[in-house]
Amino acid sequence: MTLRNRFLDAIIDGELGNGITITRQEFMRFFSNKNPTTTGCFLSNSEIETGAPHSPNYTHFTLRISEGRYYVHPGAIQARMVERGLL
Repeated sequence: MTLRNRFLDAIIDGELGNGITITRQEFMRFFSNKNPTTTGCFLSNSEIETGAPHSPNYTHFTLRISEGRYYVHPGAIQARMVERGLL
């Protein structure tokens, strides 16, 4: 399973974040068993507005609300829920 899908599953299942918002610290703590080089930049690289120029291989589905705080786009959550057969 990709880190993106595991992340979205954790949001959907209520294991991570507060609704559809998450902090970088929550993300890093939840994925502490993963490579910190990857987890440290995952949220910023997946930003819709600023991630594309420097991370063209990422799927962009987050919006930065403030420093270290992100909003997960509802469309990404909905698509993952459809993939999982929840919708």
